[in-house]
Amino acid sequence: MDVWVDIHTPKQALFFWPVIEKLRHDGYEVLVTARHYEQLDWIFSIINIDVKIVGEFGGDTLYGKLLASTKRQLELLKLFSGSRPKIIISSGSIEACRISYGLGTRHVLVSDTPHSPVNKLCAPLSEFILTPCFIPHDEWLRYGVKKRVIKRYRSLDPVAWIRRIDAYVEALKEIELPENYVLVRTPESKASYILGRGLDEVVKLLNVLTKLDGYSIVLLTRYKEESEIIRQKSPKDIIIIDKPVIAIPLIKKASLVLSGGGTIAQEAALLGKPTIMYYPGKLPAVHRFLMRRGLIKRLPPSMIDRAPHLAKQLLTEKSKLKILRRSEKLMKTLEDPAEYVYRFVGSLLSQFS
Repeated sequence: MDVWVDIHTPKQALFFWPVIEKLRHDGYEVLVTARHYEQLDWIFSIINIDVKIVGEFGGDTLYGKLLASTKRQLELLKLFSGSRPKIIISSGSIEACRISYGLGTRHVLVSDTPHSPVNKLCAPLSEFILTPCFIPHDEWLRYGVKKRVIKRYRSLDPVAWIRRIDAYVEALKEIELPENYVLVRTPESKASYILGRGLDEVVKLLNVLTKLDGYSIVLLTRYKEESEIIRQKSPKDIIIIDKPVIAIPLIKKASLVLSGGGTIAQEAALLGKPTIMYYPGKLPAVHRFLMRRGLIKRLPPSMIDRAPHLAKQLLTEKSKLKILRRSEKLMKTLEDPAEYVYRFVGSLLSQFS
């Protein structure tokens, strides 16, 4: 086996898909693993990745996450009883990092989320960290890594699938959408860096957005149980999409995007859509960069009441045109991050020849 790629989220699947395809085309043997997770299972039917499902998502408690990770590590280790991969790639898989350390194999961490708690373990165990150049070195150095292991690409991760979206996106024909709508994305309430926060803000946001005349509200949730809670506390005319989907078609048709999560905020900003982030925590570095470029507006959870006022400012024709031109200008300067990762891993593999 040449390469093992461990995938934990839909974003990672979209990012690593072209890397995996290119490596396999070059004749390398690539094992791809993932965990059973309602937010992830669906995507493998859309993109063509041969994947082995091992273990499952640990839920919304630290104990559950630790138990699932510990069990999964043992199950994954059994895959390498006869051999070991030359290179291991992940975006912050504790299991992959621990196994790479135990087997004496190189682990390459590809991540735009230095703020994720997993990096306390993953960063120090990685031989290289591949990350956007807009993330300051210090955000990785705090984990005790050497500056020389940090390799930076001039891009943002969603560029990898935005430029390839026609290759693997199925149109959302089954979802009927109004002509003018605001797209709202819930925070990842089960993530270890949020754990339960954010749903109260969503409910409050949906209620105040009813003051925005002329626009319907489309809510994209993550989990069925959160959808039920929100339905009970929100205006009845809100359209709720409670199954996982690739968001780009929804973003392209939206007039405005309000995101409690990081990925859709980046996608919307890069696609030139007016974007407001109400993320319940410190804004990550990549989003701070997009804010400086005038492509994202920050709405702290304590200021949710101001959402309609800020939305009206962004929805003027002058503002929309300015944002679109800024995004187009930025996109022209960004390289393909998946191509960068492919070339980097290829250079490592060539050392074994």
